[in-house]
Amino acid sequence: MLAFTFANLKMMARNRQAIFWALFFPLLLVVVFGLLDIKGVGSPNLVLVDQADTAASKLLRDELAAIEFLGLEDAPISESAARGRVADGDLDYLVIIPAGFVDLSPQDTPIVPIPVTFLYNTRDAQRNQLVDGVVRNLVAKVQPANLSAEQALPVVSTEILVPEVSYFDSVLMGLMALGIMTSAIISIPVRISTYRNQSILKRLLVTPLPIWKYFASEIAAHLVLAMVQAAIILSVGVFVFGAKIHGNPAWLFVIVPLGSLVFLNIGFILSAWARTPAAASGMGNAVVLPMMFFAGTFFSTNTFPWILPYLAEGLPLTPMLSALRQVAIDGAPLWETWPQLAILAGWAAGTAVVAAKVFRFS
Repeated sequence: MLAFTFANLKMMARNRQAIFWALFFPLLLVVVFGLLDIKGVGSPNLVLVDQADTAASKLLRDELAAIEFLGLEDAPISESAARGRVADGDLDYLVIIPAGFVDLSPQDTPIVPIPVTFLYNTRDAQRNQLVDGVVRNLVAKVQPANLSAEQALPVVSTEILVPEVSYFDSVLMGLMALGIMTSAIISIPVRISTYRNQSILKRLLVTPLPIWKYFASEIAAHLVLAMVQAAIILSVGVFVFGAKIHGNPAWLFVIVPLGSLVFLNIGFILSAWARTPAAASGMGNAVVLPMMFFAGTFFSTNTFPWILPYLAEGLPLTPMLSALRQVAIDGAPLWETWPQLAILAGWAAGTAVVAAKVFRFS
């Protein structure tokens, strides 16, 4: 089987189309994004923790929700969890309205100025100043007009230091996953349909070679290619364009083969319906292109409208990207990405079962 694997690698190296999709295309994107030096894409996200539940606090929430740029999240979250997300860099802004925040309903109740807490991370200093001013203006807007200067509701801003992450650092992980996905989903159907049309698969059935060894060698060769792809793309991004990897790079090469296995299985599934190499290439692109944009390769899925951010979670590329970025950007150890790895393992098992059911030799 080892000799068969080496033979597959040699055939891949001689296939110019496979080399283009596997290496040149993602490297071209790395060069483009590296040269453009894009500072960031997408709107920030903000969470409001309302501990007062007064008319004024509800009005403040409505005012914040009306500013689409801020991306106020609707899902309820505890203060400790929100603070943890800011510290991890997963949340840009947190507004905490404390219990006792001014209630607009009693007209003659003495007002005690209780400060509103505003937390933000250090990743975008200019934007932080803008949002800080917006929050202060809105807090001033919701308080009663008859308040004196001494009674004015203060805003206490706190900056939380997090590792500096550029847009290129984030998109590099997307380009690495994109290259691996594209190579597997497009090259496998093209390769299998070519073998089927040339009756090579039928001939394999009558040889002494166990058929499982053929599939194992195909998968092993593509997993080796995926590791080489990841190493080259990562090296170019880091050493040529200065991308920063905040976690252990070795963990990335544990995530890569698991994700690659999912996409290889999808390629085998597509090959069951691809009658010609041209049709196989078209079907592969029809799967790759939507996943490329909707899984968050180039920008956060939080910027999507309606239910698209939730649908994006159902794509197999999404957990792979999430795991890669947790390690590379947030500096998380591999075991903290176990939810994403579990989802990838589930995808790998499920697609393997489907591939075995639908695959045909003629």
